[in-house]
Amino acid sequence: MTRPGISAATAPTRLAPGSQNWHQFPISAGVPAFFTSASGPCVYEASGRELVDLYCGSGATILGHGAPAQVEAVRAVLDSGATVSLRHPAEPELAEHLVALCPGTRYAAFFKTGSEAVHAAVTSAVRATGRRAVLTTTYHGWLLPLGDLRDMSGFRVVPLDWTSPTLVADVAKVADLAACLVVSPTTELPDPEVVRAVVRAARATGAVIIFDEVKAGFRYAYPTVATTLDIEPDLIVVSKAIGNGFPIAALLGGDLLANVDTFSVYSTYASEIVSIVASLACLRALADGAYEAFATSSAAMYEALRALGARYGVGVQGVPTFFRLVLPDGADPDELCRGLYQHGVLYHPLDQVIVSAAHGPDVRDRVCVAMEATLAGMHHG
Repeated sequence: MTRPGISAATAPTRLAPGSQNWHQFPISAGVPAFFTSASGPCVYEASGRELVDLYCGSGATILGHGAPAQVEAVRAVLDSGATVSLRHPAEPELAEHLVALCPGTRYAAFFKTGSEAVHAAVTSAVRATGRRAVLTTTYHGWLLPLGDLRDMSGFRVVPLDWTSPTLVADVAKVADLAACLVVSPTTELPDPEVVRAVVRAARATGAVIIFDEVKAGFRYAYPTVATTLDIEPDLIVVSKAIGNGFPIAALLGGDLLANVDTFSVYSTYASEIVSIVASLACLRALADGAYEAFATSSAAMYEALRALGARYGVGVQGVPTFFRLVLPDGADPDELCRGLYQHGVLYHPLDQVIVSAAHGPDVRDRVCVAMEATLAGMHHG
């Protein structure tokens, strides 16, 4: 299928080679891949070629591209600009909405990216405890102290192994030096009781508990994984799915956010109103049935790919709303990415299989046809 698109210019030669490394698909030989429009479950290249999107902005799109109610809400405020000298009433409204959804939270602060919000959470923990170690469970953004220069930041960053049989004891040994434990739910998340035991061990020493649900919140579980695990973190970060592609992140919490000694932020764009109203529209849609539509679509994709993949030794890891493909030893994930692209499906080999509420049965069927053809080609190759 094709759709008329805007003519794309030659790839800009002044775009830094290392910018957006994560988005450098194997389909584009290490340079950024471009699209000219998107709608529902699909993106379109300059030629008008349609691709079913199984990347969805690395999980940012949950309603589908160009969700009508969200677009309408954004259009209604565009004439007022974006970043102004005062705060817009939509900002406390969004804060009220999120706090009502997340037990144990009383305040919200807004940022443009998840990395910023996690950085602010860690900073608050350091201010509150005076400690300079951080216990982490996975990737938590690229800013210090969690990014590439963690060894130069003056912090001790201690990565945890969820598969370790001595995990709880390991946490108990070092947690008294830690400002915080940062938990990010992934497809490898262990049994809930293990997570709760780790949280208890860290909290017993005075470490601040931070749930980094930049990607998992409102996707892996509604509203958050912490809620479904019956855990009340001291701080929780949600992003991606709350904006359906618009740049917004929220840091939620209680006492730590109520005290300017432990939390303050000066960010020019934190109150930018377009993303605020886009997030409100998204959250209202999710509460009004869109999350159920997403969960149904994602579960159907999960089951279809699990059944199909079993014939080729390909498994799925995670839960129906948050899963990734696991290829057999020796299989090249980049080859799978390129093969699916040739058959009209956009899939990132380093990420989950990401579905939106707009991925209906016809789209799922197209994905399965493309997956079957690609895996068969890889198998015989």
